[in-house]
Amino acid sequence: MHPLETRDVAAASIIRECTDRGNGVETGKGPGVWLDTPMIEKIGGKGTIEARIPAMYRMFAKYGIDMRKEPILVFPTLHYQNGGLDINVNGETTNIGNLFAAGEVVGGIHGRNRLMGNSLLDVVVFGRNAGRNAAARAKDVTVGKLSLDHLEKFEKELAEAGIETEKTSPKLLPKYTKEFKYVCKKMEEE
Repeated sequence: MHPLETRDVAAASIIRECTDRGNGVETGKGPGVWLDTPMIEKIGGKGTIEARIPAMYRMFAKYGIDMRKEPILVFPTLHYQNGGLDINVNGETTNIGNLFAAGEVVGGIHGRNRLMGNSLLDVVVFGRNAGRNAAARAKDVTVGKLSLDHLEKFEKELAEAGIETEKTSPKLLPKYTKEFKYVCKKMEEE
């Protein structure tokens, strides 16, 4: 794959190389691959890495790694969650009335490939729309009786399915978000 492919293509390529072909490098937290970052400079010319991926360049330099000259070890992790809530132009969800959303919980703005550098823009633009429209809608909404019936319904569904667990709610984020924090902490300690 090209070193600057979209995130979904890069992740699929890494997984395929590690699992299907068995060529991964063991990281202690799962297999990874060497990203030939010097090839980016060779193909794009001197200064390409600093111009195209400056944050990564600075992050690796902080640990004494010049990614223009040495490859870096990479593996798929949660970088940005493209959520699943479908919203309209007002920021209101299309299937639950009076629920407004913005940011990572929203899906469909970019599909599975967030455009580089746009997540903050998404939050600001769609957050502003959602906030303004939610405030306007709140003037006309009468709040019904509040309850925790949804929790009892969830417990009943678990029991009916024969699921016994200590968890009190559905899992919102995958386990590997915690593992990524662990890897970053270890890197800082070294």
